[in-house]
Amino acid sequence: MKRLRFTKQKCIGCQLCGQVCSATHEGAFVPSKARVFIETYYDKGGDLKYKDSYCNLCGICFKNCPTGAISMDDKILVDHEVCIGCGTCAAKCPRKVVRLREKKSYICDTCNGDPMCVKVCPQGALIFE
Repeated sequence: MKRLRFTKQKCIGCQLCGQVCSATHEGAFVPSKARVFIETYYDKGGDLKYKDSYCNLCGICFKNCPTGAISMDDKILVDHEVCIGCGTCAAKCPRKVVRLREKKSYICDTCNGDPMCVKVCPQGALIFE
């Protein structure tokens, strides 16, 4: 099964991944609605740090969804007709990448196996393998 991978040594902090993710799924450049993003910040010592947020297909959300709204094969899909917005998937997600908006869950679906974030990453920090 292919998964997204992040290499922090290659990341320049441009955040194009989150921009293209929101544009692809929401039709607008709204990084707060992205399903994948890489946050960069400096620690107290002045060292650049990274917080990567994307689904690694662990399946915990799928296993804990009480309504069966989440399906998983080589990607995670949320059926918004079945999702009740209870937040169980978000609460159980160990990477905290499930987003709740408008009482529905949103999770990276790897753009149906062709992730746009990987395509636009200028340094190759995100790969799909």
